[in-house]
Amino acid sequence: MPEDGTALQIPNAEIREIFQTTIKKWFDDSARVWNRKSLFDAVWSGNTEVMTEEMNKLLRRTISYHDYKEDYYHAFLAGIFAGAGYIVESNKEHGEGRSDVVVYDPVESRAAVFEAKYSKALKDMETSCEEALMQIDKQMYAREYEDDYDHIFCYGISFFKKRCLVKTK
Repeated sequence: MPEDGTALQIPNAEIREIFQTTIKKWFDDSARVWNRKSLFDAVWSGNTEVMTEEMNKLLRRTISYHDYKEDYYHAFLAGIFAGAGYIVESNKEHGEGRSDVVVYDPVESRAAVFEAKYSKALKDMETSCEEALMQIDKQMYAREYEDDYDHIFCYGISFFKKRCLVKTK
């Protein structure tokens, strides 16, 4: 975890409202009891199976059926890392587009780029992950970090209700 503080950039009023009313409250109430170490270790080692498992546990414990929108999942993802003290940018221009979430750990010289997709059906999750990874490549979201970070991880995440699937290239 970075020792120099937390930065979270919230891109618009809709994401801000979701963060303030849902994510922040959840972290205040629940995150203290959830051990996130295995999730963070998986992110920084590229272990998508453990990431998927840990994120699914978290989704089952936290979201309502009213929350099945891509913006919610985007804020949810940013909140997991910001709540743990990582530097997080959300919806910021990178390469030739806007990546959903980028998490920085400058102390360990690593960054993780996340592109999230909402799947309309369970059977579409794999395809959505692949689309997210192709978007990261096509839009060159990770390229700007190559000179500053030793380790850059790129993740496509697809969400469907209280499930997610995480893939990397």
